[in-house]
Amino acid sequence: MPFLDKQTALKIGTSSLVLIDAEDISYSVKTDKAGRNIYRNTISKIQPDRVVRRYIELSFKFPLVGRGDKLATHLEILKACECNVSFDSGKTTITPTTGSSTTVQFELYRAGKKFVGKAGKGSVKIEIKSGSLPYLSFSFTALLADIQDAELPAESPEEFSTPLVNENVKILVGESAYPVTCESFELDFGLDIKPRAAITAPGGIAGIVVQERVVQGKFNPDAEKRATFDVWGVYLGNGTDPIVVDASSPTMGVIEPGSRYKITLPKVTYTNISDAVQDGIVVDEIQFEATGVDDEFTIELW
Repeated sequence: MPFLDKQTALKIGTSSLVLIDAEDISYSVKTDKAGRNIYRNTISKIQPDRVVRRYIELSFKFPLVGRGDKLATHLEILKACECNVSFDSGKTTITPTTGSSTTVQFELYRAGKKFVGKAGKGSVKIEIKSGSLPYLSFSFTALLADIQDAELPAESPEEFSTPLVNENVKILVGESAYPVTCESFELDFGLDIKPRAAITAPGGIAGIVVQERVVQGKFNPDAEKRATFDVWGVYLGNGTDPIVVDASSPTMGVIEPGSRYKITLPKVTYTNISDAVQDGIVVDEIQFEATGVDDEFTIELW
């Protein structure tokens, strides 16, 4: 019997594995090759290449939402994305850090098999778009520890609060906290993840390392005159602006603890501005980079 695409599950965690309701799960097993270039008067290679340095890349997404009673697993794994993550009095707070020793381990169940990853590091992107839920899109690189035949996990996935829909989200820009009208907002943690090659390590990989962080993003506010919203003045003057994305006051549905969120960027520089047409309205397509030293952003969920 063929395996259905829906027969996929993910268990992940920093210290213990928890089944989570991840979406858009995909993976790619990566390898390098080593061998000799021997031909002996033939176009055929006499000795085949050997597969070396195996690792796995995993991507998935999860709503930007927490829990009211404890730190949710899908937020705890942000510690493996060079973040400090804390939970206190019903609020989860996420800030950037450097040199985090936390890694993830996971078991990906797919097509009757279990792919085991360990010592993983990753990056994440926050996507907020009208007509959708807010999402965290994760991408992890990990050592490929094993591949086994396995059935899907029998336990129930971890529960979390019902996520908000993207409505009545306030985007406040500049020192005056000017409220812009936007169709979407994106924040990319911008972590450069690489396997660390080492002849002294089993499999030729000593671990997964984070080499750089460039926090960047984009949003598309309605075009305004400079006297009203002077994004061009900041751009031309190589200045910075604060940006706040505030979803603390939704107006529809039941609001559960852990579903409200607020993203604060104290200083961003605008790297590119162009205009486009969205629903017949001229908008500014703005790209930015957040500046700072381990304080580029603060994310709160409560």
